[in-house]
Amino acid sequence: MRFAVFILFTFAVPSSLLALTPVANFDLNRYLGTWYEIAAIPGFLQSRCARDTQVTYTSAENGAMAAQTNCTRADGAADTSESRTRSLDPAVPAVFKVTSVNFLGIWWYPFGRESIVIAVDPEYRWLVVGHPSLRYGRILSREPALADSDLKAAAAALTDQQFDLCKFVTTPQSNGRVQPTRLCDNLK
Repeated sequence: MRFAVFILFTFAVPSSLLALTPVANFDLNRYLGTWYEIAAIPGFLQSRCARDTQVTYTSAENGAMAAQTNCTRADGAADTSESRTRSLDPAVPAVFKVTSVNFLGIWWYPFGRESIVIAVDPEYRWLVVGHPSLRYGRILSREPALADSDLKAAAAALTDQQFDLCKFVTTPQSNGRVQPTRLCDNLK
């Protein structure tokens, strides 16, 4: 009986709450390289990292991308983590599955989460990713600082997809923003 209730609540979530619009014509090759976190909804990674969060994507096995995240902890120590990202459907390359679970040399995607690119600058200078639950999202940039006009464009994409901008916190970066602030306060 409990299993039936679990299944009912798992699949009974309204589809409008689970839908994000991925970027059309997303160029996966332009996604490779280093990105700086400009703002994010604080989660596990953000609780470990105090500043200078960046992620570098490189090609990996079986069409996946290796993601290496580097940051500085509050105590000044460096922190590094590795994960794998792969497109769920070649026809929709802006929708990924991300996992950090590696057991017996195998990356376990069933234990990962979905990540959808919902906005990208035409020159791929910045992009916005999110999760359909609206509890995960990030603004990434090729540089440690993002111009106010670009930050407003990224924030508008988040708002269009029903994200709460007050849940996003800016990430301090060397040569970027100094203090973490709520994104909604930053855009006033």
